[in-house]
Amino acid sequence: MCWWDRWLWELGFAICHQRYERLLTYGNRPLFVCARDTGLLVSFFTLLLVLSFLRGRNRAGMPPLPVLILAAAGVLFFAWDGFSSYLGVRESSNLLRFLSGFAAGGGIAFPTAALINRWVFGGDRTLKVGARWSDWLAVALAGGVALALYLVRPAGLFRLGQIWLCICLLGTFWSLSLLLVSLVQGREGGGITWKRACTALLLTAALLATSYSMHRAFEGRGPLPAGILKR
Repeated sequence: MCWWDRWLWELGFAICHQRYERLLTYGNRPLFVCARDTGLLVSFFTLLLVLSFLRGRNRAGMPPLPVLILAAAGVLFFAWDGFSSYLGVRESSNLLRFLSGFAAGGGIAFPTAALINRWVFGGDRTLKVGARWSDWLAVALAGGVALALYLVRPAGLFRLGQIWLCICLLGTFWSLSLLLVSLVQGREGGGITWKRACTALLLTAALLATSYSMHRAFEGRGPLPAGILKR
């Protein structure tokens, strides 16, 4: 196993149980977090990019009610799939785990984009996220490409799937840390300054390191599930 793959397994262990049978695979090569976490992270950060960081940062109003209802439905789908399978009521599949995570991540991205646009970029609260057809076109294009990449999973695109999942994992924690830093400062706007960006980066590293240490202590093991070690 090369250093890159080993580092990704260490990173994924900070947030995921990494049970081998619940990992999405490209051919016979698995990703480093489970199907549900993959869907959640990829959907959230991909949509956050198109609703905030790359475009639409001037729109800081909460999404319209129909969008919020769809967002809530995605989160409820995630909760139903997770809790019902955890309680033994039914057995989920990797496809359902991925889709429920993807639905929840997309749902959470809309209100989060509004908060980031307000507190980080100082956007206009009278302009609502997801209120324009162009917002939905951007979401459909970006979300559709990400969905296809992790649903079809051609073996030749394994590295691309790895890299984008890594970016989405780190980007999710960094963007939420950036929002937290801006909220603590207590003033809207200001953009992404070096001070804010570096503080958010340090907070991200601290959160992941703490989570990794706690996970390792409670699990009594490190990353790499048995199915990987036997390969």
